Amino acid sequence: MASKEYPVVLRFEGMDPSDIGGYEAHRYRKGSDLGHIDRNMPRPRRLLGTETWAAEARAEIELMKLETFAAELADLDRRNRRKDIEKRRIEGPRDPWRTSRHGPMRELILTANKEWFDHTGSSDVIFSNAREQAFESRAVAWLLDTFGEDVIHARADTDEQAYHIHAVIMPRATVNKYGTECRVLQPSIHPLIKDYEAAQDSVGKWFSEIGLVRGEKRKQAIRDALNNGRKPPVNPRHVRPAEWRAKEEQRLAEKAAEVGLRERDVVEREDDAATVLAFADAVAEGEIDTNGRPAKSAGASRNPQTQPPPIKKTTFGFVAARKAFRAVAKRLAARAEEKARREAEKQIASEIAEIKAADEIILEIARALPQNQRERIAQIRRTLTAKIMALDPRTKGRSKRPNAGFEEPK
Repeated sequence: MASKEYPVVLRFEGMDPSDIGGYEAHRYRKGSDLGHIDRNMPRPRRLLGTETWAAEARAEIELMKLETFAAELADLDRRNRRKDIEKRRIEGPRDPWRTSRHGPMRELILTANKEWFDHTGSSDVIFSNAREQAFESRAVAWLLDTFGEDVIHARADTDEQAYHIHAVIMPRATVNKYGTECRVLQPSIHPLIKDYEAAQDSVGKWFSEIGLVRGEKRKQAIRDALNNGRKPPVNPRHVRPAEWRAKEEQRLAEKAAEVGLRERDVVEREDDAATVLAFADAVAEGEIDTNGRPAKSAGASRNPQTQPPPIKKTTFGFVAARKAFRAVAKRLAARAEEKARREAEKQIASEIAEIKAADEIILEIARALPQNQRERIAQIRRTLTAKIMALDPRTKGRSKRPNAGFEEPK
């Protein structure tokens, strides 16, 4: 059985000089995203560059700006462009690089799968980090061979999930501007920054000596698929660990908030349903009238063991139930007293429609109840419906079913 092959991983990240401060803060494990750091492991180890590389880089960039600015003013003076000189003096020095979305510098990351580093082939503690040492030696040699003195800093991180190396490339170049040679930052000066596939080929060949292979040739696979009329494979966009963790934390927080809202909604619906059930039960037993007030003919209180939950008069359930029953009782009673039977039937038909609309409100809330409680409220509604329908002269003798024309809760 062939042994598993592990690719060497190389990534370039765009970097602006203003990013150096954040880079250093993370190197010293101060602030930013530190949730994935193992505090029991050694802190990052510097491999290339001085301890003050960040300050030195900033100073060198400022010197480039001033040198180019002085050359520009001297050129304007030679051409006797006095107005332009005054304007440029007010504007001040410009950045010595061409503006782009990636920035003029590059942060480089080199690593391999954690399994490759963990597989030492020996139980001896002395050799537990042998592969890290071999990888580190190869990485430093490749960086110097590829970028030379433009590698202004490199470090090894050993306190995260997998061993990896960070490096900062400051691509120095010289261009002819304002009649003289001016120093600038120009990433394309390095062929492997300009050509990502060539960079992958380079590290694949360089690290093959320690058993690693080149990563998947995604761009070549895309080209081959397009040439053969096939759907090209997805070229995934790399997301930095800090960015992924921030988005994941936000997603989980939003999900938790959504679940909390649903749970509160369910509780409120159950409370409203329980209130409707208690209200309807009390009206059916003659304890309260349809306005929610104690009935004059109310007898002794029922057995405490069968006492329904207390009616919360501020809930949606109470208001909906009281409004429904009050409208039904009051309007039907008034219409039943009208002498003109035909006009009364016409009016009562409208009221019956209102009864059904009010009944739908109760049904909607009742559907949130368990089966046994839905059966209970259905029984109570049949009693109440019989009382209400008795007020309608059209229903007398037409149906023995007390809830004719009304839907049962399902």
